[in-house]
Amino acid sequence: MKLRSIFLSLIFIAGVTNGLSAKLTYTEPSLIDHSITGIQQDYQTHIVAKGETAYSIASAYNTTVQEIYRLNPKAEKGIKAGDKLLIPKAKEVVSGYKNHTIQSQETLYGISRQYTITIEDLVAANPGLNESTFKAGKTILIPLYDKLVKSGFANPNIEHKVEKGETLYSISKAYDVSIETLFNSNPSLSDKGLKEGSILSIPRKQVTPLPVAVKDIAATSTIVNHKDNVVRIGILLPFLEEGGSIQKEKIIEYYEGFLLAVKELKEKGLNAEIYTFDIGSEKNTKRLESILGTTEANSLSLIIGGISKQQIEVLSKFAKKKEIKYIIPFGSAGSEVDSNPFLYQATNSHSNLYSDISEAFISRFRDYNVIFVSEAGSDNNKSDFVSVLKKELAKANISYETTASSASLITDLEKVLAVSKKNILIPTSSSEMTLRRLMPALKSIPEGTPMTLFGYPEWQTYSSYTESFHNYNTYIYSIFYLNEQQESAQNFIEQYKKWYTKSLINSYPKYGYLGYDTGLYFLTALNRYGNNFESGISSLRVPTLQLAVHFSKVNARGGYINNGLYFVHYKTDSSIEKIDCSNK
Repeated sequence: MKLRSIFLSLIFIAGVTNGLSAKLTYTEPSLIDHSITGIQQDYQTHIVAKGETAYSIASAYNTTVQEIYRLNPKAEKGIKAGDKLLIPKAKEVVSGYKNHTIQSQETLYGISRQYTITIEDLVAANPGLNESTFKAGKTILIPLYDKLVKSGFANPNIEHKVEKGETLYSISKAYDVSIETLFNSNPSLSDKGLKEGSILSIPRKQVTPLPVAVKDIAATSTIVNHKDNVVRIGILLPFLEEGGSIQKEKIIEYYEGFLLAVKELKEKGLNAEIYTFDIGSEKNTKRLESILGTTEANSLSLIIGGISKQQIEVLSKFAKKKEIKYIIPFGSAGSEVDSNPFLYQATNSHSNLYSDISEAFISRFRDYNVIFVSEAGSDNNKSDFVSVLKKELAKANISYETTASSASLITDLEKVLAVSKKNILIPTSSSEMTLRRLMPALKSIPEGTPMTLFGYPEWQTYSSYTESFHNYNTYIYSIFYLNEQQESAQNFIEQYKKWYTKSLINSYPKYGYLGYDTGLYFLTALNRYGNNFESGISSLRVPTLQLAVHFSKVNARGGYINNGLYFVHYKTDSSIEKIDCSNK
């Protein structure tokens, strides 16, 4: 699916503005350029009201001042009340999408009538959709339209001067428009925010709105969810930001993976609605704060989102106040997790897990001859981990050796290797250069010397060393590991290509799997335990594909952090074993 088509799957729920599409009787405008042909079919007239400007009229009809001047050259010299202007007939604009799962006996025609759209609309929103691909169980996108053609005579925008204490939410309610509409009509809001004294352009509410193909959501701050009730989940991410800390294509891929988990859990009985918000810039939270003032955001049972520290702080405070479960998908919760029982940090840094890694290492390799390998020229970029592991080994009364970092790594190893005991070698650097120096030295060790290599998450990306990892019975620690030969991973790839007609981005970790794993875990929790799933979190086991998951509560008043951990074992028989070392 092309990038455009991917965004069609995002339901930007910050609001859908509706209007009435009507055929208008053509009246010759007083400022018209009569040289234009075919004007009756493509244009309509607007009678200028008192106080209107070319800009306000252009905004009201979703056109440009330049286009008004092109059609009405005399208008460039000024307009006054009562003037007639030629205006392009506005086209329907897609304002969002919702998912629809095809039921048995449904047809393209029937669904188009159900949502008051055309079959062409459906096909445009779902490339490749036709009678042969239209099958029960398949989820398709239903476009939601802003119909911007004005009914009757002039329907200009309203100018509103912002008073002290007003918010976008209060203004949107006062004029019965969405916050998204306010953003669209006032582009400066995204950069400057709402300021006292500033002038907002507000589209006037239509007299006869068209029916909307979305359900109205009650403005409630807490929802009790049982299996038979709808679970409302909000995805709040900066989907459109260029140059953010995470590539926007990866964020989209995360969302796509999450939707595959939604599809899977819906088949298992979960009744869920997914609402997706683009929250704007990572550094400017004005848009996010406005979105959180909507009834849609306040009705959610679960929030997943936020990338930057600023976004996470805003979402954490909102979730705590409204008692909504909040999952941080990528970043760190920081100090927020210490006092927010509704917060869940889905990923963790390896450095925060060094003590857990050391504990798992000691449990598995207590009887080994432990050797830290510091070769000449090493950058020793894992000295922090090595320091923690050495301290834990000392506490457990386990001795260890360290190579001398001389010019001859082979000689150094021969001095510390045990012949009658299993050896485990731990380089003090995760760099590829270290492996390049280490492998020839290991080949020179006498055959039959029992030897195991222990290393780092980065080694997963050094594909040229996979055979050597197997040869030396290697273990690596990681919070992420993906075996793409695994049947469940193959099934995921098949589904991903089927629905999105593209491959995953080559990255570590892969964001499509990360979205799927996060969705699978928390949707399973909701499906099994309801909205208060924290009661079963300690015993919840879900077959994730890439992410190790084990949530631990940080303290009695705080939230949860994922301390999941894998040891990945490259066995000498060329198989790979993924060992869950999470603290149980």
